[in-house]
Amino acid sequence: KGRKRAYPIIDTDEIAINRIMKKTATPRRTTHILASIGAAFLLFVGVCLCKFILALKHESNFAAAFLAVPPRDAFDGKVFWITGASSGYGKALTLHLCSSFDNVKLILSSRRKDALEEVATECRGRGTGAEAKVLTIDLADLPSIPSKAEEALSIYDGGAIDALVNNGGLSTRSMARNADFSVDTYITNVDFLSYVALTKALIPSWESRSTSAKPMIINTSSVSGKIGVPVRTAYCGAKFAILGWFDAFRIEQDVMGRPMDILNVVLGSTRTNVAQNAITESPDETFGESDENIENGLDVEHVVGRVLASAYAGQRELWIAPKKELLFLYLNQYIPELAYQIMSKTVAKQYAVHKESGAHAEGKDGEL
Repeated sequence: KGRKRAYPIIDTDEIAINRIMKKTATPRRTTHILASIGAAFLLFVGVCLCKFILALKHESNFAAAFLAVPPRDAFDGKVFWITGASSGYGKALTLHLCSSFDNVKLILSSRRKDALEEVATECRGRGTGAEAKVLTIDLADLPSIPSKAEEALSIYDGGAIDALVNNGGLSTRSMARNADFSVDTYITNVDFLSYVALTKALIPSWESRSTSAKPMIINTSSVSGKIGVPVRTAYCGAKFAILGWFDAFRIEQDVMGRPMDILNVVLGSTRTNVAQNAITESPDETFGESDENIENGLDVEHVVGRVLASAYAGQRELWIAPKKELLFLYLNQYIPELAYQIMSKTVAKQYAVHKESGAHAEGKDGEL
């Protein structure tokens, strides 16, 4: 009582400075955050661009570009069942297995027994301890596939198949409107449903195995399994279906606690006889010619080496194609509208080569 209340002396200049500092600090902090985000984005873009350039240089997706070559004992004692083994990519894969790896056991299948016997004889002569047996199969005859699987399982002691290579099939060279519906059913049966039938026929043997090693499936799909390409309409449908079915099947096996190593190969133009064997307006008519894109495609020996390296590494999908086709794969994956416009206005004309009334349409043919 009676004392005077003391009040602090307030410096009005200091208050003003503090207010100014508070107002400027927030924008400055925001600027720093935005600059950090911008720098991180540019770094991300730079890394992606470098990976893309390296992928194009190696003509495969980046994950597969630098895979090491598997050791010679990578598949020691393993049983491979390879369909479409009598020629082309299937034959090359077979010979690579029995040349680059020791003690592999092979079951070679296609419709042509004489050609298969020649491949088997060549395999046995490579001096790597390889065994090769022949089992003819018609992939169009779906009801016969379960019994063929039983035969395959009985060929080697132990009744096991460690790796199924779904490779048999053929392409098309006809506009959809001109091809008989039998072309669609034939291609679907051979290029897709036979893969499913073979896989399902082997599931019981895989799930009854006592070994912890995961079964391996290698499926031959195509760039045409990612991008719609003219005169390959039925072929595209089958190759798209392979990717969808086996991706879903792989996840199902994981969910059930029975994982499998399933590699889907997205294959581009490769120097094989695929164009010559392509069917046109009916399953009995073949294209009968090769083409510039196939002749300038990837070396099949390089392709099979990368495929087996990817399978050994447990990869799920391999893109391997010439630079032009690989570039288009990336465009379709990340800028699909641009890819469609380029395909429909320019690229499609180069691939829409087909036989019509004994004549060729304009353009160049290529195997995707």
